[in-house]
Amino acid sequence: MAELRTVTITERFTIDDVLTDLDDVPTFSNLAGTLGIWRVSDAEEIAAATTALTKTATGTYTYSFTESPNNYTYGYWIKWVYDGNTEYAEHTKRGSSAAITTRAKYKAYAGITATTDDSLIDDLVNRATNAIEQYCDVNFTYDTYRERYDGDGSTDLLLKQFPIGEIKLLSTGLTDAIRITNTSSDAYHAYIRVTPTTMVLNIQGGANDGSDSLTLTDYTLTTLVTAINALGKSWAATLQLSTYGVWNAEEILECSGVECRDNYGYVQCPYEPETDFKIYEKQGRVHLPVGFSSGHQNVTVRYAAGYSVMPDDLIQICLDLVNVYYKSRKTDSTVRAEKLGDHSIAYAAEGGGGARDIPQHIRRRLAPYKKHREAV
Repeated sequence: MAELRTVTITERFTIDDVLTDLDDVPTFSNLAGTLGIWRVSDAEEIAAATTALTKTATGTYTYSFTESPNNYTYGYWIKWVYDGNTEYAEHTKRGSSAAITTRAKYKAYAGITATTDDSLIDDLVNRATNAIEQYCDVNFTYDTYRERYDGDGSTDLLLKQFPIGEIKLLSTGLTDAIRITNTSSDAYHAYIRVTPTTMVLNIQGGANDGSDSLTLTDYTLTTLVTAINALGKSWAATLQLSTYGVWNAEEILECSGVECRDNYGYVQCPYEPETDFKIYEKQGRVHLPVGFSSGHQNVTVRYAAGYSVMPDDLIQICLDLVNVYYKSRKTDSTVRAEKLGDHSIAYAAEGGGGARDIPQHIRRRLAPYKKHREAV
C-alpha cells in the first residue's frame, strides 16, 4: 500500500505585527464559493469549498489531510472576516516533508528570533525548494513514484527521480484487470475514470444519473469488484484473471473516459513484475538484461527515490537561497549600480540574485545535483 502522510495547512493572522483572532474561523473558499483545496497536477478536490479551519492558538488556524504520495503541490483559497470586512487570498502548499530545509533552520542561520515573519519564511522556504528542484529537474525528498515509459528494446532505463532507494515494481507489459459495464436503459453515457487514488464511476442521464467514488487504497482487485457490483445502478464488474485478485487496487493504471454503457470497458494493471534487473542508485538507472520490450506506455515502474536525510550541503544551498529572497524583499535586487548625479541605474544581467531567478553562485553549487545524466 502507498504511504499516507499528513499535510497541515497553517494560517496566521496578524494586526500591527500581533497575532489576532478573526471574527470567525476562516474557511477554504474563493469569491464564487466553488473552490476549497485542490491538487494542482490534476485538479482533484481535496477539501470542498466552505470547509472550515480549526483555531489552534490566538490568530492561528490549521487544517490537516492525508495524501498519497506526498510530492504533490496543492492550491487553496482562504476566506476570512475581520472587523466586518471579508477578504480572500490564494495560496499553494507543497506536500508534507517536501521542503529541503525548514523555517527553524533558516531562523537559526539568520539569527532571527522574532515570529513576525514566520509565515513569510515558510513561503520563502517553499519557493526556494521549488526553484532548486525546477532548476535541477528532480524532487529531493524521499518519496514513492509510479511512472510509465515507452519501451524501445534497450536494456537501460533512466528514471525521472534519483537517487533510487528501492524498486517496488518493474513491469514491461500491461494486462486487462477488471471488466466493467453499465446497462442503465435510460442513460445516454456511462464511463469510468481512474486517478492515482480513486475510481470514479459516472452515469449521465436517467434515474441513475450521478457518480460514485471508490478509494483504491481500501481494496484489493477482488474486493474492488465486489464494491462496484454492490453499487447497484446497473453497474457490473468482473475480475479478468483470478491470479490478480490479491493485487492492491491502487496498482490500476490511470485512465479517463472509459466508455461502459452497454459496452465492456477495461481497466489495466501492469503485467507480472520483472525480477532480474539491476539498479544504479546515484544515476537513477535501471538495467534489465532482457531489454524493455517495445510498446507504447508499456513499461511501469513504481519506486522510491530521493533523500530520506537531506545532504548538509544541499540544505546550506537552500538556506542561502532563502536568505537571498528574504534580504531582497525590501530592495530591488535587479539593480547592480545607481548614480545620484545625473541619475542612472545599471541592472544586473542575471536579475541580481533576487526572487526572479537563482544567482549564478548558487547555480554552480547545484551542479552535482542537476539532472544531466546519460545511460552507459
